[in-house]
Amino acid sequence: MKIGARILKTGVAVTITMYLCKMLNLEPAFFGAVSAVVNMQPSIFLTVKTAKDQILVHIIGVGFGLLFGYLIGGSPLVMGIVSILLIAVYIRLGLNSGISTGIVAAVFVMGSSQELFLPHALNRTGVIFAGLTTAMFVNVFLWPPRYSRQFKVKLRESNETAVAYFCQAVEEYVKLENEMPDMNQAEKIRAHSLNAAVRTLSGLLLREGEVPTIGSPKQSQWLVLAEKLIDYNETLTEKADRIYELLPVRLERRHQAGDLPISDEFREILTILGQGCAGIQRVNAKLRSVIVDGEDAATEEISEVYWEKLTIAIEHWQSKLTSSYYVHALIEAAVTANEIKWAARQGKQLLQDSAGDGEKG
Repeated sequence: MKIGARILKTGVAVTITMYLCKMLNLEPAFFGAVSAVVNMQPSIFLTVKTAKDQILVHIIGVGFGLLFGYLIGGSPLVMGIVSILLIAVYIRLGLNSGISTGIVAAVFVMGSSQELFLPHALNRTGVIFAGLTTAMFVNVFLWPPRYSRQFKVKLRESNETAVAYFCQAVEEYVKLENEMPDMNQAEKIRAHSLNAAVRTLSGLLLREGEVPTIGSPKQSQWLVLAEKLIDYNETLTEKADRIYELLPVRLERRHQAGDLPISDEFREILTILGQGCAGIQRVNAKLRSVIVDGEDAATEEISEVYWEKLTIAIEHWQSKLTSSYYVHALIEAAVTANEIKWAARQGKQLLQDSAGDGEKG
């Protein structure tokens, strides 16, 4: 199991809280550790954003615990009533996320000894706030998350995987004859999960303010380009899925027709389709070097030469279109060609946009 920064920060927060409570004679110290764990946040942004709410939640919870515990006592019935009242107050104030924490704080304070309730309750209040303060300190100052590097690594990986998955789908379509190829579900799952991961990191990057959008045009433009590449990766993966959906349909149609041999004319069409991925792989390698690595790369003009070649091959094959069998084959080839065309043109357009923004920056 990999031990990340957040796990280490939680352990550090617990240790510091226990020592702090011991130094200040605050008991029971273990509840201070619980408070620290509950109030740990995964990022600086969430720590700052929720700091006010966390403090208010604890003040209200502790306040209710002190008031009702001192005036009425900490019987189970009173604790239940206080819990109901706290829920209503938190909801009214929009502090829904702190309901559990606030109730625990109130019940903990009300559980103080009734003989010396006020000193014991104040002691427990100190325990709660020791944990809360320690958690906030650790969140902000120890190993603050840096998402930029993670984002670039995942962005590269997601693009490489999406392109490989797409070209694999094209290859499986091109070589399919009489047997269903290995659909490689693991590669599909990996492509989709990487797209989701990089999309999440993009949101964290913006939220944490690591990529400023004010006063730094170059960085702002970079993030826009990165978002476009994420969109491209996601769409490329979806298009690969659509090509894979054609395979069982095509195979079934071939079986029903008696597994006819593929004609030389149609094989030429398949060969041209298979060649389309070479350009896609080349352009995406340049995209990664420009957007992820910040390097320069020559742009590529959108050309019709490849598609003219494919059109000529289809025209040579048209004399075979004598039944619905061939019409369906033409439709499937057209769908695959359209997906390849989109991937190639969109990649070149994004490369041109990237190079243009790099010059401006």
